[in-house]
Amino acid sequence: MDRPLVAIARGGYSGESVISHQSAERMMLALDHDRYRGVFITISQDGWSAEDRHGNPLVLDRDGMTIQDMDGPGQVEMVLIAIHGSPGEDGRLQGFLDLMGIPYQTGGVLNSALTFSKHTTTALLRQLGHSVANSMLLHRDQGRDTGSLLARVGIPCFVKPDRSGSSLGISKVIHQNDLEQALTLAFEEDDVVIVEQAMQGRELTCGVVELDGRVVALPLCEIVTSHGFFDFDAKYHAKDTQEIVPAPVPDEVARQCQELSLSIYRELSCRGLVRIDHIWGAHGIGTIEVNTTPGFTAASIVPRMLAASGISEHALINGMVADALRRGAQPR
Repeated sequence: MDRPLVAIARGGYSGESVISHQSAERMMLALDHDRYRGVFITISQDGWSAEDRHGNPLVLDRDGMTIQDMDGPGQVEMVLIAIHGSPGEDGRLQGFLDLMGIPYQTGGVLNSALTFSKHTTTALLRQLGHSVANSMLLHRDQGRDTGSLLARVGIPCFVKPDRSGSSLGISKVIHQNDLEQALTLAFEEDDVVIVEQAMQGRELTCGVVELDGRVVALPLCEIVTSHGFFDFDAKYHAKDTQEIVPAPVPDEVARQCQELSLSIYRELSCRGLVRIDHIWGAHGIGTIEVNTTPGFTAASIVPRMLAASGISEHALINGMVADALRRGAQPR
């Protein structure tokens, strides 16, 4: 029987492309090559290309989504999206694949586009009755009064690009004089920026995955860092960042956080593997962000959560592929 051709999409248009390549490599290692023909599709500002699992170039016809490898030409039958940021996390790639009739493991266009915007995600979660931080939205070309901004959200606060990942362009503002510099940094990543109240407490993150029709919350991770928050350097370079799995919190708190994460996953129509970040403090549990294509590198949190849950990376990756193939393409 012919093995379905599964393409792992990597790269992207943002500074997260290096992380995407690492995530894609790890996914390829976990893919069952007796069941599937695995290839890479690399997307960059320069265009699209295809490579075999060893990195050798292949011939890609993007218009027909066919790839020529040593076994001959093949139609891509499923795509594992490993792109963090645009176009894999914002709905653009999902829209293209929907038009091509090719299934993938993530949520659809609407889920991806909504969750990629921090402002939209926060507004939706607030409307659904969840605890989120107060925030204000700023556009690059609008005037701003830093005094009124800080009066609304308070100090300390976070300044974030509305649409970016891996904490790129994010600053924690402790003093009012630092706000302009933080805004400048954030506007380097996006034309839209949010200034957000810093919720006080311990940072907890929860992975959620759907396998074989069952949605499961993974063991919590507590993030402890000297950086003041979990920025890009703390995620991938800092030696003193601790990612503790399972998180050392009371059982009831862990249960509440997992149930909250499951609710958000379902309410926002997520699919596949998602990581949802929270703050647990005197206010209870507040939600920070929903990551629909979380990192899958050796330095990422998700592999540790999987290990603690007893779900192997092999079972996760091949399960998501099988589920997507069984579901078929999204309706056009």
